[in-house]
Amino acid sequence: MNARSGINKDSGKGTGFLSPKRITVTVSDMTLKKLWKRSLEEGRSLSNLAAFLLEQSLAGEHQD
Repeated sequence: MNARSGINKDSGKGTGFLSPKRITVTVSDMTLKKLWKRSLEEGRSLSNLAAFLLEQSLAGEHQD
């Protein structure tokens, strides 16, 4: 774990990638229902869809 950033670096040799981390979030009932519906429509797990949407949202910050 990097003390400054709080980010765990992948211990794999030579990969240079960060390993996936698990988080817990609390969302409204309506948000959960929309996420479930979309995950079923797209054939994704709820976790995969949530991770995709978070990553997509953060990537959009750098386009300004």
